[in-house]
Amino acid sequence: MKRMLLAGLALVLVLAAMGYTVMNSPEPHAFSQGQCYSCHLEPDENPKALVASVSRLCRGCHARTVRVSSHPVNIVPKKAQVPADMPLRRGRLTCVTCHDIHSSSRLVFGVKSYFLRRPTTDMRFFCVACHEENTLRPGHKELLEVAHMGSKYRVLDPDSPIDPLSRECIGCHDGSIGPEASYTLGEGWWEHPRPEAGHPIGVDYLEAQLYPRSGLAPPYELDPRIKFFGGRIGCGTCHDMYSTLPGKLVMPNKGSRLCRECHYDK
Repeated sequence: MKRMLLAGLALVLVLAAMGYTVMNSPEPHAFSQGQCYSCHLEPDENPKALVASVSRLCRGCHARTVRVSSHPVNIVPKKAQVPADMPLRRGRLTCVTCHDIHSSSRLVFGVKSYFLRRPTTDMRFFCVACHEENTLRPGHKELLEVAHMGSKYRVLDPDSPIDPLSRECIGCHDGSIGPEASYTLGEGWWEHPRPEAGHPIGVDYLEAQLYPRSGLAPPYELDPRIKFFGGRIGCGTCHDMYSTLPGKLVMPNKGSRLCRECHYDK
């Protein structure tokens, strides 16, 4: 038992050291020959034999990756049709299913590749490689060309940028901004299908909660599934792109339960 604990501690220290080196390198994943053994048991003879799970090895450097926008891993795909060039590991989807960590970090003209296994950074086209749309109703692929039906997002303060996840969401779901979202969006107001269900995005929650008549609950009283981004409200505060609930909500809203988590006076 003691040896196992020491071995585990040694692995953690190695990953931490490697993570610091890689994250501070001008060329991420530019591993040296000596670093191969940090992940591989036998780099030359059997490169697929790893010292730990893929997820654990990736977390050694990417522990700060935002959980809400990270694709689930270590799962067996049931509905998604995974192409042959996106390998599973023992039938399960891992980080290396979508990312080739030993590929180039740049595409043409210096655009970041994010080590994706296909040469694109437009996630709409990358994701549909596995996720086919429901044939009984229009899906993302069918709606991409007809989505320009008027803006649903109104920018109120362009000098206060919203979080990256919200920019990605609004870039498609707004219907008028598309890929320019990352350059034009600041704090503002999102119009849901029902006008009375509109909601601010980019607002500092604690600052708003301290307002005498806000009617907002203190952050420490909220359900942990409700997340903020740098303390600010974003699309991911109420929605999770991997949720199975209606509206991709982070928790059920029966009886306005989700709404009442924050708005306790409603």
